[in-house]
Amino acid sequence: MKLPKHAAAAVLFAVLAIFMTWPLLPNLNRAVAYPGDPYINTWILDWDYHATFHQPGRLFQANIFYPAKYSLAFSENLYGIAVVLFPLRATGVPPLTAYNVAMLLGYVMCGFFAYLLTREVTGSTAGAIAAGIFYAFVPFRFTHSSHVQYVWAGTLPLLLYALIRYARMPDWRHAIGFGAAFLWNGLSNVHFFFFGSIAIVMTIALLRPPLRRIAVTLTVALLLLAPFLYPYHEASKLYGMERSWDETLSYSAQPADWLLDNFAHRPYPTHSDPTVNPERWLFPGVLALGLALIAIASRQWKSLVLGWSWVLLGFIGSLGLHTPFYRLLFNYAPGFHAIRAPARWAVITHVGLALLVAVAIGWIAKRAAWAGVVASIAFVAELHGPIRWYMAPTVVRPVDRWAATARPHAIAELPMSDQNDEYGVMLNATVHHRPIVNGVSGFAPPEYVKLASLEQSWSDDLLPELARIGVTHVVVRGVGLDAAGRAWLARMIDRGLLGVVRRFDDGAWGDWVFRVGVRGDSPELRSMLGGHVTYNESTFGALVQP
Repeated sequence: MKLPKHAAAAVLFAVLAIFMTWPLLPNLNRAVAYPGDPYINTWILDWDYHATFHQPGRLFQANIFYPAKYSLAFSENLYGIAVVLFPLRATGVPPLTAYNVAMLLGYVMCGFFAYLLTREVTGSTAGAIAAGIFYAFVPFRFTHSSHVQYVWAGTLPLLLYALIRYARMPDWRHAIGFGAAFLWNGLSNVHFFFFGSIAIVMTIALLRPPLRRIAVTLTVALLLLAPFLYPYHEASKLYGMERSWDETLSYSAQPADWLLDNFAHRPYPTHSDPTVNPERWLFPGVLALGLALIAIASRQWKSLVLGWSWVLLGFIGSLGLHTPFYRLLFNYAPGFHAIRAPARWAVITHVGLALLVAVAIGWIAKRAAWAGVVASIAFVAELHGPIRWYMAPTVVRPVDRWAATARPHAIAELPMSDQNDEYGVMLNATVHHRPIVNGVSGFAPPEYVKLASLEQSWSDDLLPELARIGVTHVVVRGVGLDAAGRAWLARMIDRGLLGVVRRFDDGAWGDWVFRVGVRGDSPELRSMLGGHVTYNESTFGALVQP
């Protein structure tokens, strides 16, 4: 299939991505769906770029949670997304802007690759356009708008598309295409690697393509993926990175959760429940469910079997530990013990639903040519739910510029017990890439948990512990210090355990850099420790109300 003839479809999905996420486009440098996980993912994508070109052998030895090993493996590595952004980063595009480009590209890819898949299966362009709109903007995608790896879900329909193309033309070119799609899917999202692999094994059993060539390309893909999967195994052994039964059960969907909508406006009544974790808001919309049932009337049995098998696999997988299927995976399959939210298996169902949508509309369009246009407009109307964008800080802190040039061995930024502050520290670390004790991720290593506990009580054991693990500098955010924190800092200075290096502008209280194990004091520091504001060399302000 020649891609240029599908350029109009790609442009359509690009326009729709801009419309459905507006006003993201004019705010690429500062908009985030939530001031939390997007900062983690911005840091991951930035670290992938930085490490690839500065220390490629230490990709997974990332700079958070110092001195932990394999700290990138505490979360998704997102490398398959990062490589697409490398040209942008090389031209000087900032990390957060590149992250938001990935967000927009994710929606476009979801729509376009679902379009390619469903057109290949059904031959219906009208059905494929509508299916692409559904898959790109399914409510799940907006619920997870703070997780770029779930917006970047086009690799799943692309994977199935590549397998079907190979099944129809089992030559080396299509075998290599399938291997490349498998590799990209695994590099983009570790969850998709696990879910997609099981779905592909099931699909191979259904399609029964010649196996020799894809066995070779799959082996090559797995060998290339191994360096990106092995660190997760090692980190799990070192730090016990596994989810408990109770935690995994709490993120396992109930069948009724498939009727739970997020809180977007729909043109019909829906049921929402804020007491249920958003991970389990799985309602895909009335239109897709209705068309999936209508598709049965087409009697296109091969397409129906393929679509419904993905729908049912994703549905059963989403129920997690409520089913024997997932209990078997959880107990015996490598990797599944570290997956917190089985409800995310819903992504497999969405691929199947997209296929059934295309089958239904293709069948209807043979009797009413306008059906595809009407269905596409209806999907846009049904699924459009404006995202509430937050504005991230865009001004680089002077203290982070200092860290980038002074290159301290290891930094601890205090306070560190507030997770919301830790998100910001990770975003700021994209400026300097120096090792930091701070971090927030799907897992936290024992040393970080210990330090956070010591900091929370402002224990006198905190600084000796920081010195023991090799921290050379402490950055203190003045605005974050309460009276107990200022008293602790004064004690450390009086004992000669911390010496002030410099104050940097940041609000009314400033950011203070200290060297561990040296003496150093100043009248301005004592003023801050006494609870007084200190003064900046530059003016600043903030909008407080509304």
